[in-house]
Amino acid sequence: MLRSRALLLLAILFAVFTAPLPAQKDGKIQYLEPDKVERATAPDDKGQQQWSDWKPENCPNCNGNKTVDCPHCAHFADNKKCPECNMTKKAPCRACAGLGTVADPLDKMLCPECLGAGQFQCATCEGRGISKVNGSGDKIFDCVACRGEGGYKCAICNGTRLVEAAAIKPSLRAATNAAVLTKAKEQVDAALKQLATFEPDGKNSRKDVKEFTKVLAPLAPLLPPIKREQKAVEDVMGKIYAGSVYEGHEEKEANALKMWRAHTEYYLKLNRRMLELSIKRAEQNAGGEKKE
Repeated sequence: MLRSRALLLLAILFAVFTAPLPAQKDGKIQYLEPDKVERATAPDDKGQQQWSDWKPENCPNCNGNKTVDCPHCAHFADNKKCPECNMTKKAPCRACAGLGTVADPLDKMLCPECLGAGQFQCATCEGRGISKVNGSGDKIFDCVACRGEGGYKCAICNGTRLVEAAAIKPSLRAATNAAVLTKAKEQVDAALKQLATFEPDGKNSRKDVKEFTKVLAPLAPLLPPIKREQKAVEDVMGKIYAGSVYEGHEEKEANALKMWRAHTEYYLKLNRRMLELSIKRAEQNAGGEKKE
């Protein structure tokens, strides 16, 4: 009897401690921390460090399930349309772009516009797709900015949620010149420093957009998605300006630009991390072939 109870207890403990981590709940997304991302290397027969084969791990946000409860819908009780799940209430996991596993950051990263959502939420209606007009009582209208959709299809990744990493020549995977990699990292660091002080207040959003795109411009040759972002942010904000007829539009425009900033910072930080690891690999290999 005692032995059977002990075995039962062990079975329960095993189930508890080996169970998968809880997946995304209540719209809260568990993104990877860029500064903690690792990419293993291993020495070849000449002693040169080469990138190890990528072994995809289950996404910590969806536990490998690929889909989650739609984070867009989770914020609303009254939305009639959803640009992310089309009202199915299930959407591809943003943290892994719906892959179920983490993509190899040497090749693909989450988009700096949508950050894995495939769409950019409309700031004018805050994603609901509907709005009320002063003096119209309880009558509901389609949002004038997004035309009732609740958001805009991402123009940078075209809805695929993933984009390319730094365009080093040769590729980031093959790059061995520490000086070139260091220069690229310094460019990213400079942009991140400027973005840290970028605080849009909505009083002159058109001026803020110009300031934002000016920060991004030097990165265009290095990061193709950032080159596409300059036009994308102008296009989306141009639509959001349609909401300037409503009270409180300044705060909403500022919030939209703050979202652009946060998503862009995440993308840049992940690129910076991969450049750091690439520099380390290049410096380890700088001594040439292994001496016998």
